[in-house]
Amino acid sequence: MTSPHIFTVLAHDLKSPLNAVESYLEIMQNRIMGESLDPYMPILEKSIARLHQMRELITDVVVWSRIRDPSLSRELATQDVSKTARLILDRYRKGDMTRNITISDDIEDGITCKAGSGEIDLILGHLIDNAVKYNRNNGSVTVTVRKEGECLTIAVADTGIGMTAEEQSRLFQEFARMKNDKTRNIPGTGLGLAIVKGLIELYQGTIKVRSVPDRGTTISLTLLSDP
Repeated sequence: MTSPHIFTVLAHDLKSPLNAVESYLEIMQNRIMGESLDPYMPILEKSIARLHQMRELITDVVVWSRIRDPSLSRELATQDVSKTARLILDRYRKGDMTRNITISDDIEDGITCKAGSGEIDLILGHLIDNAVKYNRNNGSVTVTVRKEGECLTIAVADTGIGMTAEEQSRLFQEFARMKNDKTRNIPGTGLGLAIVKGLIELYQGTIKVRSVPDRGTTISLTLLSDP
């Protein structure tokens, strides 16, 4: 059963960007900054960022709700984990790299597993996204995908801000966010790693975190691979 607290947090996180966008639009509607469009461009950019944040939250809530449904019917098929990991990393390499984060990989070819459509993409996407967001400028992210016996292992390591033991204990909870001076301006839904953990549990896999404040974090998981 879902805690009422979850709905309180969700309502707040949905209302916050809506309130901000509404305020920005009222500024434009009332022409508070004059008739020229130029002064309004920064608040248009902020509005788009807020709406993007809201869309991410809605998407994560839908996925989170689906994987918590005990009646969920999942069609499993062979997924190429190696290919999926490389495609996601390519997206980040081609994206905004103003923080000069180096992305590298150690991915064995042809590693596959039985998974639901898009689920491996979700797992890797959330892990890599966090490794980039919570990194330091000029830092690095390394993604490792290997086959070990009957299992495949995935590790995402970063040189970011790291976490205390207490923060690590809350890492996979719904809407858990590390709130401190270093994370205050980092956007997120608070559901990404809860989704990852939920999916890993559906596969009866394992997930571990190793982190040191100001040095970085490594999240590793193990799943059964195809023969």
